[in-house]
Amino acid sequence: MKATDDTGPAFELLAAAEPSPLIYAVPHAGRTVPASARARLQATEATVHSLEDPLVDDLVAGAGAWGASRLINRTARAFVDVNRDPGERDPRLSSDERGRDTPRTRAGLGVVPRLGGDGRVLYRGRLDPEEIEARIAAVHVPYHAALAELMQAMRARFGRAVLIDWHSMPSAAAEAEGRRGGLSPDIVLGDRFGRSADPDIPALIRQVFEARGRRVLMNRPFAGGHTTQVWARPEDGFHALQVEINRGLYLDEATLSPTSGLATLKADIEVVSRALVAALRSKKAAPESAA
Repeated sequence: MKATDDTGPAFELLAAAEPSPLIYAVPHAGRTVPASARARLQATEATVHSLEDPLVDDLVAGAGAWGASRLINRTARAFVDVNRDPGERDPRLSSDERGRDTPRTRAGLGVVPRLGGDGRVLYRGRLDPEEIEARIAAVHVPYHAALAELMQAMRARFGRAVLIDWHSMPSAAAEAEGRRGGLSPDIVLGDRFGRSADPDIPALIRQVFEARGRRVLMNRPFAGGHTTQVWARPEDGFHALQVEINRGLYLDEATLSPTSGLATLKADIEVVSRALVAALRSKKAAPESAA
């Protein structure tokens, strides 16, 4: 896996003990900001970390024992966001003022974020387009190449590949959804409104989480991001689902320190992983050649 410069690998690909069609990705686990970019930051560490999905890589760490391969991004989202379309560049950040005016870039959350999760400015001034391109080339491109290779290999071996893209959401987002719709979720499953995966996959995940006492919503307020959209091809044997976890279940959101809920949630995810792998292995689809 390609290094971002002097900071080690941009991401890690961790093979399962006995592989299955199941792949777990954690795109916002990274905490490493390369030294060349750190010099451009005006933000505090708290603002940089506010973009992360803290401890989500730890929550899924045991899944390899049950058959899930894992792709863990180690580069901070403040440097580049691998769960964005690489063309979603913020014209308010680039020195040539070119890019896309989208809801995400207006919020400062393009492929290279302009703002932290707390709404504070990340960088001193604008970035040259060449620097934005270099960040995409250093992390985004190889991350998605590694994911594509893994997805194709699992489909070739098992007849299908199932990607679960793991994220966390602030408890405030869950509470806001509760005010809108009457249920404040612990878990949000995003399948792009039924388009990204065989419906049996989110149905099973929902069933297991709810049996463990978790409140689960579908596609509200998150239906799936860039990675889910890319692999939303169930007709071709590629299935993708986004999972958002309420941080209040396992984290002190002020200090980002784990609470006693971490161990319980890890146990829940282990049960989900075991159930998913068992269900996927029970379906004997004929392997296809990788495209």
